[in-house]
Amino acid sequence: MADLFKEKWDAFCENLKEVGSIIESESSLSETDQVEGYRYLLRLMRLSLEMNMEHSNPSSPSFYNLSHETAKIGADNPDNIYLNANIQGNQTYEVYGNIGEVEYLSFGIKENRYSKDGTMVSLGEIDIKDMNVDDSGDFILHIGGATNSKNFLPLPKNANMLIVRQTYTNRVTQAHAKVNIKTTSSQAMPELLTSEKLETHLNQSLAFVSGTASTFLKWVHEFKENHKNQLPLGDQSFFQAAGGDPKICYLHGYYEFSKNEYMEITTDIPDCEYWNFQLENYWMESLDYRHYPIHINESSAVLNLDKSITINVSHLPVNLKNNLITEGRNNGAMLLRWIGATTHPIPKVLIKTLDSMEMS
Repeated sequence: MADLFKEKWDAFCENLKEVGSIIESESSLSETDQVEGYRYLLRLMRLSLEMNMEHSNPSSPSFYNLSHETAKIGADNPDNIYLNANIQGNQTYEVYGNIGEVEYLSFGIKENRYSKDGTMVSLGEIDIKDMNVDDSGDFILHIGGATNSKNFLPLPKNANMLIVRQTYTNRVTQAHAKVNIKTTSSQAMPELLTSEKLETHLNQSLAFVSGTASTFLKWVHEFKENHKNQLPLGDQSFFQAAGGDPKICYLHGYYEFSKNEYMEITTDIPDCEYWNFQLENYWMESLDYRHYPIHINESSAVLNLDKSITINVSHLPVNLKNNLITEGRNNGAMLLRWIGATTHPIPKVLIKTLDSMEMS
C-alpha cells in the first residue's frame, strides 16, 4: 500500500510542476510579476488543500476562509471576511450566529466549478437586511428543506458551496460577526482517510489551482487590453458568473504608469450601502492591506466639496489626500465596487507627472 500511494504522490508532484506553466506562458513579465505569480500558485494550493482536505465532508460542514490576508483570489476585498463551507444539494443546513458590527452580510449558494470551467454561478442569495434578526443580533438561516421562516434559502441539487461575505468599513476595530453552520438532515460519522480519498483530494486541489489561476489570468488579459488606466462598467453578468455578489457592481481596471507619474481617479459616489476602491497585483490579489494604504472606503476617504472623491495612486507615499500606493510596482489590476447602488458612475482616470501634483 505504501509503495502504491508513493506512485500517486509522485504523480501529484509531477502534475504540480506542470501548473507552473501558467506563469511560464506569460511573456514579458517583470521580475516582481513572475515571482509573485509563483507565490500566487503556492497560496492557491494552500487554500485548495484547506478546502478539499480539511473541510471536505458536507455532512459535518465547517467554515474556512477561501480568501484572507495572506492568500487571495480574484480581487478579494480587504474590507471583507470571507467564509466558505462545502455543502451538498441533498442535505439541509442551519447557519446561525450573531451579526456583531457588520455593515453588509450576505449568504450565497453557489455551484463551485473553478476546477472545471472557472465559474461559480449563484444559485440563491440573501442579505441580512432581508432576514429576521433579534434584538441581540442573533440569527438563524435555514438552507434547504421546507420552512415557513423568512430566513430561508432553497438548496438546488447542484449546489456545493456556501459563501458568506462580511463587509466592514473598519475591519480591524469593528466586532466581527460570529457565523456557524451545521447539518440538520444527517448525523456526522467519523470517516478514516483512505488512499482513494487522499488521491481525490490532491487531484481536486490541483484542478482548483489550475482552473482558478487560468480564469483570472484571462480577466487580467482583458483588463490590460481594454481597461488600461480606466474603470469602465464592464459585463456584470460575467463577473457574477465567477462568484460575484449580485448586489455588487464591479468596475475592474488595469493600471500601468511609471515611477515619475501618479494616477488620479475622480468619481461621484452614488447612493449605496457601501463602496470601496482597491489596488491589486498582476494576479488580481489585493496588495498588502495589513501594512500599507492600498484601499479606501467611506470611513477613510476625504471627500471633495461636491461630495465626489479624488483618489491619488502613486508607487510610494506622496503628500496628496486619499493617497494609495502600489508598493513600488508599475502595473497591476484595480477595482471599484458599489454595493446596492442606485446608479453606477464611471470614474475619470488621469495619469499625471509627480512634478505637476498639487500638495494637499
